[in-house]
Amino acid sequence: MLQSPRVLALASAEPRFHFTQEALLREAQARLLGPAWQHKAAKAQQAAQIERLFAATQVHERRAAVDLLSYYKRVPGTGERMAVYATEAYTLGKAAADECLRRAAGRREPGDVTDVSVVSCTGYGAPGLDILLARDLALPRDVRRVVIGHMGCHGALVGLRQALTAVRAQPEATVLLASVELASLHFTPTLDPEVLTSYALFGDGAAAALIGAGPEGEGPELVDAYCAADFAAAGQMTWTITDQGFVMGLSPRVPATLRRSVGGVVEGLLGPHDLRAADITHWIIHPGGPAILEAVKRKLELGDEQVAGSWEVLRERGNCSSATVLLILERLLRSGRTHAGEWGVMMAFGPGLTLETCLLRF
Repeated sequence: MLQSPRVLALASAEPRFHFTQEALLREAQARLLGPAWQHKAAKAQQAAQIERLFAATQVHERRAAVDLLSYYKRVPGTGERMAVYATEAYTLGKAAADECLRRAAGRREPGDVTDVSVVSCTGYGAPGLDILLARDLALPRDVRRVVIGHMGCHGALVGLRQALTAVRAQPEATVLLASVELASLHFTPTLDPEVLTSYALFGDGAAAALIGAGPEGEGPELVDAYCAADFAAAGQMTWTITDQGFVMGLSPRVPATLRRSVGGVVEGLLGPHDLRAADITHWIIHPGGPAILEAVKRKLELGDEQVAGSWEVLRERGNCSSATVLLILERLLRSGRTHAGEWGVMMAFGPGLTLETCLLRF
């Protein structure tokens, strides 16, 4: 039976704290505007601006590794945030990886894993998650480890691209890919719209996938990957390490840049397989924000149902950075909406301005 690189198992883990967008909005207004409102008209206008920004994200609820209603009563330094990351990222990453391996039991065991890729842009440390997960999941001592760091929201697709390359080069390879993102550790009290957008939009999440060669029916096939960057727009997404955490810059020009570039990138992915966008049934598009989703949907002439999963995850989880596309794929696979032979495209965006894509066959 023909063996192809496939996503053999997929699982996610949820952070401890759950918040409605309304609760986080009120917290942001109270913290940024202060309890003693002088110049009430100006403060009321600022409060309304914050409310409009939160509403524009179309996020309804989010999850976080820390209690956002108390964590920012004082502004922690980057060292403090990394100390929290070390504990919480490990807990979430191991939970997702444990469940992923459990779901693969009988087809793959921990001793079969040859490669580990850990994706995260929200924290660093050594020994890192790659070492700690390999140790505590009882993976082989000669497992090959890679950390994909600071690549932003498209990092998990970089991991899938690397996994595809590994399995093609060595058919007996089995890759454990773990994406762990704790954006909540980096919220910054400011009225700067670009920075405040991250507080209104991002949530925490973790997901893990096991990739290896398998026969039809054992999971979606990884067919190909393709990426390209618009280097002239490199400054439109930034992720800067400061003494008060990592600060995101997200230009309002990003949707227009993606609209200009996405058609050519999709052609680069599909063309070698004699496919067009109209041949793709399922679109797993990273919900960088409503304007980004709408721009991609309109440019590719997609139907509402084709991007429904992206909207659902955005509403229920927010933007969980690199883990988001794996959360969307997991939801799609659980839904029963896929059928054998259908095509799917995964797509995410990050600094560069980079568009990373992956072609699936269900």
